[in-house]
Amino acid sequence: MKQGLTANQLFLMSFGGIVGVGWITVLGQWFLLAGPGGSVIALVLGALAMLLVASSYAYLANARRLDSGGEVDAVQNLLGPGPGFVVSSALALSCISVVAFEAVSAGWILVTLFPSLEGEVIYQAFGREVHSGTVVIAVLVTLAFAVLNLRPVGHTAQAQNVVVLVKIAITVVFCAASVLKGDVQNLMPLLVASTPERSTIGGILAMATTMPLWFAGFNVVAQLAGERQTQVSARAVGWTMHLSIMAACVFYICIVLAAAYVVPWQSLLSAPLPAASAFREGLSSNLMANLVLIAGLLGIISTGIACFTAASRVVNLLWRQLDPERVRKEAVDDNGRPVLRVGPITVVIAAVSILGSLAGRAALIPIVNVASLCMALVYLFMCVAACRHADATGPRVRAALGAVVAAFMCVYVLYAAVDEGGWSAPELAITVVSAVIAGLAWTLRTRIFKTKGPKHAAASTLR
Repeated sequence: MKQGLTANQLFLMSFGGIVGVGWITVLGQWFLLAGPGGSVIALVLGALAMLLVASSYAYLANARRLDSGGEVDAVQNLLGPGPGFVVSSALALSCISVVAFEAVSAGWILVTLFPSLEGEVIYQAFGREVHSGTVVIAVLVTLAFAVLNLRPVGHTAQAQNVVVLVKIAITVVFCAASVLKGDVQNLMPLLVASTPERSTIGGILAMATTMPLWFAGFNVVAQLAGERQTQVSARAVGWTMHLSIMAACVFYICIVLAAAYVVPWQSLLSAPLPAASAFREGLSSNLMANLVLIAGLLGIISTGIACFTAASRVVNLLWRQLDPERVRKEAVDDNGRPVLRVGPITVVIAAVSILGSLAGRAALIPIVNVASLCMALVYLFMCVAACRHADATGPRVRAALGAVVAAFMCVYVLYAAVDEGGWSAPELAITVVSAVIAGLAWTLRTRIFKTKGPKHAAASTLR
């Protein structure tokens, strides 16, 4: 059996990292902003924007800049150790936040499927009740991700293959059922009519500004690029990311059109889980609604697997940056790559994720905003790094456009957080506290390094 990840496994890791459970809950908001036709336009615009960012990843992957440490290694070598540490810190916070998000979401979906699992109210967090059953589910789901992460990455990828393929198969079933039972009149009007508050085009653009958030996750491949099979080329790594974004766009469009085709889309605007409600009402079938929820649960699992796997690689790189002497002592494999010691790292990731998940559903929006801000920052540094590395006009222009997309994403997430919760929004507090901790850790690390003697010069490659 050949060691390493195949191109198909990289693709399914990436696709699974993008398509989680969010589409189940936000479908009504998409229709409210843009209607079914406008939603499709906004999804395409969002995919195109993320393809610009992914082109910088692909360019650096083709230059073998991702093989040793993904985004962290690429930014560190091209922009310096400081930006490299910012990227590793942002990636770590983002990946761990998403693991916590998926754990909380798993409790939400399972309680919807099996209400008896909810349990008693045990405390309140941010003004919302937290039940014993959802806490237990979140802890167990996180531990399941942790146990899977302790296995060789090939086994993790095989589990991801099964989860993603079953999710796709289930989605095909309820989308096909909508085609058989739906009515084209349910799609009308395709666009939301202009109002004094917002024009039709304004609604589409308002939805399009959120789209980079819904295509984030493709970059999981960057952390796994160095663990691919030898026959998988660097160019194939880049194409894997592009294909996963395009596949996710097709997935989202199918959901939008199927849900709006099977029931008048206006009836979904205020539904708590609009995707499930659409197929329950339109097909008069609880089974189809449950299939939607099961697809969402599988999306949770696939995103959790991808992000926990990426988190373990990122935290390892972060550890190496804070302790350069550790690099000299690391064991390496036959290809000269450091051997990843996942045990202690897995414990840290699981512990922090469980701590974050204890806040319950009230933490979901702050978690999404924190993860989105972190990923936008990483995208920005990667595009700048690609621009610096580029030796031709085409790649340089694409990288510059990708940087504009990433910068806009940063500004939008901050604006949305302040607009929703004011300057005391939890996500702002989490971001500031995390930045302060990271800054202190970096300062302490550099001071320790400077006080050590020449025998530590072997670690200077990280600088």
